[in-house]
Amino acid sequence: MTALSKKEIRRQQIAAAAQAVAARDGAEGATLRAIAAEAGMAANAVLYYYGSLAEITAAAVKASSDRFLKKLSEAVRGDMSPTVRLAAVISAGSAGLDDNASRILYEFWPHSLRDTEMRRIQEELTNTQQTMYEEIISDGIRAGEFFPVLAPGKIARTLVAQEDGLLMDVLAGTASTDYVLDLLGSLAAALLGIEPRSLLEQIHFRNGSLLGS
Repeated sequence: MTALSKKEIRRQQIAAAAQAVAARDGAEGATLRAIAAEAGMAANAVLYYYGSLAEITAAAVKASSDRFLKKLSEAVRGDMSPTVRLAAVISAGSAGLDDNASRILYEFWPHSLRDTEMRRIQEELTNTQQTMYEEIISDGIRAGEFFPVLAPGKIARTLVAQEDGLLMDVLAGTASTDYVLDLLGSLAAALLGIEPRSLLEQIHFRNGSLLGS
């Protein structure tokens, strides 16, 4: 593995500082001055490594997105059945709340309405999540575990959209993680034509394991 240059290491440190500020103070609090202070640098020194505040926040959001997707990919193994893999991905989606990855993504989501780079990062995240769900659903159909009422791609996109909206409720404090996971599992079971109890048991079991790890 090629060693990172000193400049790239510094860029990563600045992006991490932006993540820390955004998680603590929100997107509005992630000013150039606040990020520089968090990184232990002067504001003009930060701009040597990034051309603008927009570039810094985009790097912070991309790092958060990558961390969230890494959690999802690490949650599944090749020896899992499609039902267990589905439960693992649904549970892992809530795990992003524990290290502020999801909070940072939600803080900056409105920026994607106007910022091309933010929109690209958001689209990449959504497409990757959808692909993961779609692959699991397709495997479940081939294995005779799933009997979907819609095309796999439509179900996958629906699950991603519902996850996005419901986890916002958890972050806002208007719903519990268990409640949201129950809704997601119940929806997935209905769309896939399976009995919900076993899927819900796997989801809650894996969520408990993630919280205890």
